[in-house]
Amino acid sequence: MTSLLEYQRALDKKPPKILNLVHGEEEFLIKNLVDKLRELYKAKVLWGEELTLRDFKNLALTGGVFESGETFFVYNAQEFFKTIKDHKQFASILTKIRGKRFFFHVGVKLSEKDLQKEPFLTFSQYGEVISASKMDRRRVEGIVRNKLQKSGVSLEEGAFQYLLEATSYDLMLLKGETDKLLLYGEPSLTLEELKSIVFAHREMSLFDLAEGILLGDYGKALEALSANLQMGVHPLQILGLLSNYLLKLYTAKVLTKGGKKPEEALALVEVKHPFQVANFKKYLEKNSQEKLRFLLDRLYLLDLAIKVYYSDPTTALKRFVVELMLHEAGARQQADARDQGGAHPEP
Repeated sequence: MTSLLEYQRALDKKPPKILNLVHGEEEFLIKNLVDKLRELYKAKVLWGEELTLRDFKNLALTGGVFESGETFFVYNAQEFFKTIKDHKQFASILTKIRGKRFFFHVGVKLSEKDLQKEPFLTFSQYGEVISASKMDRRRVEGIVRNKLQKSGVSLEEGAFQYLLEATSYDLMLLKGETDKLLLYGEPSLTLEELKSIVFAHREMSLFDLAEGILLGDYGKALEALSANLQMGVHPLQILGLLSNYLLKLYTAKVLTKGGKKPEEALALVEVKHPFQVANFKKYLEKNSQEKLRFLLDRLYLLDLAIKVYYSDPTTALKRFVVELMLHEAGARQQADARDQGGAHPEP
């Protein structure tokens, strides 16, 4: 198995094999690979949701053997693989391909056990298996620091951490936002300057979406959600960010209830940078353990609706925020009614 970074470095010198399986969640690296394949081999992009076995067979086995070979990249190939009933027949088709190159993209990381089963085994035996695993935060931070330093741009540490948190360490988003900073041309930027340039509207960041929910500012949360969806942020990425925040907060809240200081509890859930710690302490103060558990339960139901019952992700996310807003409004009304009842008891 080859890492995608290593594979791309060698792509100029070594032509691709006929069969290639790319698996993993790092969309930034995958997009770079597609761009490189388009540049070098005029690769055509296909979508797994739209590809049938008959179409693939016609595409793979018909036509002459070209000297340079045609190249195809199949996005979300897992959806195509789900439609295959006879894996032996599919493997037979794969091994008969000549004069063309195929890259099949699977958007999850496959284990060694997965790769020993069809339809992946044939790629392991006859082609190239390329891993596009999600980079850890330290590596993402290093890539962004190096890019800014090489370009002569300096950020206050708080501004730099805000940039990482607001984009959820997503390299696809970070590329676009750092490109804006380079175009702006200022060698040094404060946190407020960064917000005015990169996030011209505060609701434009995933960070603000999470903060809106956790601080009960649902109007801000809805604006942030709409803005992120309009920017092309995938709904499942938004779901992943919210899950990450809530799991850390709930765990930290339980630990503080057990006697840990907030800083100690947050360190145990890998929230250590002062900028992060300050924000998470604010969220812990605002939300009770019961409230965080409620949010986690609602998020679980949202995840279930999208991944199991195939609800439209965009609609489901918006409904999730609206329902939270309505729930909180209802809770406030009940509390007001109880207060009024206490002040004016019934005869």
